[in-house]
Amino acid sequence: MNNQLPVNRVEMELSLWRSREERFSKLFSFNLSSNKSLLKEKLQYYERIAAKYKGTQDVDERFALNVLRQERNKIEKQLYPNLLIRLLRRLLVAPIREQIVIRQNVRQAEINSQSLHSQLQRAGFTNLSTKLDEQIRQSHEQFNIPVSYYINEKERLDHQLYFAKDQTGQYQFEGYKTSLHNELKPEENRQQYFSMKAGYGIDSTEAHNLLAGRSIQKDGTWVQLDFNDKDPHGNYRIKEFQSGYGYDLEKVLQQLPLKELLNKNDADKLQDALKQGSRQSVSFIKNGNEQRYYIEANPQFKSVNIYDEHSRKITLATALGNKTMEALKVNHKINEGKDESQSKRNGLRVS
Repeated sequence: MNNQLPVNRVEMELSLWRSREERFSKLFSFNLSSNKSLLKEKLQYYERIAAKYKGTQDVDERFALNVLRQERNKIEKQLYPNLLIRLLRRLLVAPIREQIVIRQNVRQAEINSQSLHSQLQRAGFTNLSTKLDEQIRQSHEQFNIPVSYYINEKERLDHQLYFAKDQTGQYQFEGYKTSLHNELKPEENRQQYFSMKAGYGIDSTEAHNLLAGRSIQKDGTWVQLDFNDKDPHGNYRIKEFQSGYGYDLEKVLQQLPLKELLNKNDADKLQDALKQGSRQSVSFIKNGNEQRYYIEANPQFKSVNIYDEHSRKITLATALGNKTMEALKVNHKINEGKDESQSKRNGLRVS
């Protein structure tokens, strides 16, 4: 979330020009302040600044523009001593250049708006076009958009989406704070701020799954919120399980008698959903019969969590039954020996 003071954009752009002059003064021996070519470019640069921020409501920026107008008049007199030429330039040349700058600014604003809409879509926030455009038109330095909806009959998600202008005056989607409310279990209410600038680029579905206590995979790394540890900003710290940790979801699933593994498309969909942190409904095949359960990835213990139809966590032995469990144990020991040998060679560690 952006808590910085608003940036005086006029002052910032003037500082850029001053830095440029200082660099060139070190390269050339002649006096830059009296060089006509440089003065013309400087005047045009100042005029672009004046046109670009003409409608600003910021008090400091308006003051800077007033001072800038005096500086422009001074340079103009130096370049064009003839009053008539100065008047013609102000009547004919300056308005054309101002319109060019205005059109450029409009185009930049359109590109900025399109970019924000695309970011929101990718983050899972839809149907916000009207609200976003309305906030952009108001041209505040920063603003936020609230979004609330129910995941199911007991869970509600409240989002606060934060936007702020950068130093160029373009809006950036800074991130969002998500609060998970469980009406049946208030003790499980949690909130977290997800930055769009750094880290994993977590979307709203993944944010819900993380706050529900599940793990997600981003760029090959499994991540999970640590509900026992918070940073100074009140956010849960993130536990990472990188590829070297040795959690192979595909291998874990292959050790289970899942109907979904009989079809490659179904198997791929199941893996994708689990990697996004979802709790998925699956069918266990036991003695020729199907039994419905729910599973979720558990990278920390290199396994999956299993739940019955009442969302109660159960053991693998309970889900499989003794006969099926014994058969799987034999197969698991063989695979475990291979994995242990491979782990020693890889030097696995937790990040």
